[in-house]
Amino acid sequence: MTTIPWSEVREDTSGGPNSAEWNFFLREVGRLLTEGYEGKWLLIKGETIEGVWDTREEAFAAATERYLRQPCLIQQVTARAPVIRLPYRLWHLCPS
Repeated sequence: MTTIPWSEVREDTSGGPNSAEWNFFLREVGRLLTEGYEGKWLLIKGETIEGVWDTREEAFAAATERYLRQPCLIQQVTARAPVIRLPYRLWHLCPS
């Protein structure tokens, strides 16, 4: 899998339902790695880390219990961000 440093990942300027959480994660990921959270799963709501779990399933269960039908972000803390490649025919759907 191709990855890039988090410092090369762009902020979300779309104003979409998870843009605040995503941008907060981008600002915090370096600190989280330094503090030893690599591999952990976060639940982020707004600009607050609501909890840290060992598995995605645990984080998802907490998100469902706390924020049913509300936007929030479940994100794993990793040293590098995966690069997701879309087929050319889908490029028009992605804002640049």
